Amino acid sequence: MYNKQASNWVRTEPSCLSDFTGRPVVFSMLEDVLKGGDDKVVLDVGCGEGYCARKVVEMGAARVVGSDISKEMITCALDVSNGDDRFKYYEAVAGNLLGGLNDNRDYLEIDSAEEAFDVAMAVFLFNYLTTNEMEEVIRQIYTTLKPGGTFVFSVPHPSMIFCHHKGAIFRLNSENKGYYSSRNQKITGTIAKIDGTTLNIMSVHKTLADYMKAIFSAGFQIVDIQEAGVLEEHMKLHPEFFQSVKDRPLHLVFKLQKPNGGDLP
Repeated sequence: MYNKQASNWVRTEPSCLSDFTGRPVVFSMLEDVLKGGDDKVVLDVGCGEGYCARKVVEMGAARVVGSDISKEMITCALDVSNGDDRFKYYEAVAGNLLGGLNDNRDYLEIDSAEEAFDVAMAVFLFNYLTTNEMEEVIRQIYTTLKPGGTFVFSVPHPSMIFCHHKGAIFRLNSENKGYYSSRNQKITGTIAKIDGTTLNIMSVHKTLADYMKAIFSAGFQIVDIQEAGVLEEHMKLHPEFFQSVKDRPLHLVFKLQKPNGGDLP
């Protein structure tokens, strides 16, 4: 999916709905961690074309290592970074996170994948994985973080399975789908850009309990959880664009911490 439409995702400013409603919540959760953090190294799992990586460097991160399954997305990320040494991108499957990091450690300038990063983020990655795959990736992310490290991730809100109105700018093709009975089912959908075009998306449905189980089984502590959606500032900016999803929970954003001195269960 993303190899075919990689160039459509490239942007230097907010463009699609979640750039306004979801990603800013991710950035706000990282603000206190990155503020004055000249030495902070960030792992961006499922980095896409590097939009979030570029933002966290603007916020103060020293370096970002980004991985993505899409070769074309990585190509776009490298093109936009234009040789900036603060960005290191490589193609890899999320489920082999540790292996990919270790295989590329010379290029990535790390000694080992274990405890190499201060911060990790996975922005709308887990909606492409099954619950078992997600649990494995979260466990591996735990291993990559230093004790006390922060992990922030965002996903479509589980209640989005009920949001399939044809006129909505963010919708899933989930008519007649059940909240519990649809676990791990791949559901396609679309999300709109502010210029009127749309992007194809996919969501492997999970319940809130699925996310909580994955978090706690990995050993993380929850610092914050936010339900993200359309704010009043969005309605003032472009009411026609945001109206169809106003007053809906669109995304869930989690801020987690690896305990100091904690070991992977």
